Amino acid sequence: MKRGILSQIAYVARREWVYMRGNRRLTAVMVVVPFLYISMFGILYSRHVITEIPTVVYDQNNTGMSREVIQAFGDSQKFHLVGYVYSEAELRQVLEARRAIAALVIPPDFQQQVKSGRASPLLVIVNGTNMLYSNAVLAAASEITGTLSAGVSVARMEGQGMLPSRALDTALPLSLRLRVWYNPTFNYTNFLLLGLVATALQQIALLYVAVAVSREKEAGTLGELKRAGISAPAVVLGKVVPYLAVNLATLNGVLLMVFTLFQIPFRGNLPLLGLLELLFFAGIHALGIFLSVVCRSELEATQLAMLVAVPSFLFSGYTWPVEAMPPVARAVSAALPLTYFAGNLRDIALMGAGLPVLARDLAVLAGLSIVFLPLSIFFFARQYRQYEHASPTDS
Repeated sequence: MKRGILSQIAYVARREWVYMRGNRRLTAVMVVVPFLYISMFGILYSRHVITEIPTVVYDQNNTGMSREVIQAFGDSQKFHLVGYVYSEAELRQVLEARRAIAALVIPPDFQQQVKSGRASPLLVIVNGTNMLYSNAVLAAASEITGTLSAGVSVARMEGQGMLPSRALDTALPLSLRLRVWYNPTFNYTNFLLLGLVATALQQIALLYVAVAVSREKEAGTLGELKRAGISAPAVVLGKVVPYLAVNLATLNGVLLMVFTLFQIPFRGNLPLLGLLELLFFAGIHALGIFLSVVCRSELEATQLAMLVAVPSFLFSGYTWPVEAMPPVARAVSAALPLTYFAGNLRDIALMGAGLPVLARDLAVLAGLSIVFLPLSIFFFARQYRQYEHASPTDS
């Protein structure tokens, strides 16, 4: 007897339900992973605001009043004073080396101008490559300056015999000047586009190389390679090289379009950019081929690759700074390859960041290849032994 359409749908749905119940990994991906991601993202933003912004001080006045200003910035939760500089050249060097994000500059005649009743400008410089830092610094510095100026001016006017209420009404605030370096126009394209490029290329590279070996295992075609006399290391490296070449070419083509068509400035060193790209993609492909080797099917490899790729952009520190993350989120960030690439790509382009600044992150990216390529070869060689008795074909 022929089943009705609803009965047919119900039959297929029951079979699929049984499959889902029997496949724990699929159930975990569908049910557990969404909760995991939302929990991770909630933890990422749990501090709500950016605090402890690394800040250096350039005090050209060196008076009691300038020290009062420095103390006010030091007492703020938004700023973390990491040291002093004694020249504009040293200030620029500290910001370019990323040892600080912001700088408080007090002019030489600061106390004299304040005492004479003239508004004295406080200069705050911020690295504008990350716009969240720029906005946080502007808001916090404006609040501190407003509070200080009211207190200082009221005290000065009261000392001249003016009533407190009248002094408060006529208090002249200190003026604040904000100077944004490397992205002075707060260009959102400059801020975001390079990070999206890095994220998209990572996801494509990881997903495709992650199925390179698992696809052969699932299709049962590895025996052909064994019969052709291909060794296990040659299989692994032969799988990586084409994807590495294509993805490097694609990335540079996309970057060329970004720098020309979309007018993103490039102030960096091309060989250093090439080294960063090579080490990043080498690490990503080493991780991807490792997933491909240890997974039993294309679906499993794709699922694991997605678990790495999906949270990468938010946890990379590209938008929400790593320094503003709680410890759990920082640990996740430290484990993601994109953390060591996306921000550096932007800093090379916008700041002209040099090798000493990038050295640690380049070493981490190189370590990915050093660890995962040998592991991939080791585990694949063990799997490849099942074809040990296959005889090579004559050339």
